[in-house]
Amino acid sequence: VVAALPRTPNGKIDRRALQPPEIAQRSAARAFVAPQSALEQVLAGIWAGVLGVERVGRHDNFFELGGHSLLVIQVIARIREAFQVDVPFRALFTSPTVAALGESLVALSAQVERTADILVRLAQLSDEEVEALLTRQPTAAIETP
Repeated sequence: VVAALPRTPNGKIDRRALQPPEIAQRSAARAFVAPQSALEQVLAGIWAGVLGVERVGRHDNFFELGGHSLLVIQVIARIREAFQVDVPFRALFTSPTVAALGESLVALSAQVERTADILVRLAQLSDEEVEALLTRQPTAAIETP
């Protein structure tokens, strides 16, 4: 909090004269909780590298540490490189902590595996079974693994 915003001779806010926020002090005020799983450790390492901070805890908020939408793109690219998983852009916005993003990635992975199982089962269906599904005629139950 500042008493008054610095102004330029034209009366506009002089952003260059503002002191940078003390991000380290804000995050230090909260107790640090180390990442718990290997997944969380990798995510914390990615965040630390992209954000230029020394360490990231499992409950630290990406945006409170200085993250923004351009850095989200870098984080997603590094996650894709590390895990070979397609991460939606909104993932960091809906899961802004290492713990929450880790849970989201596990859920996303489960969805991908489930989709793969369904596609394999669909490939095994006979033409008659496919036709029955398309016309909604009752047939024997189709089991998916």
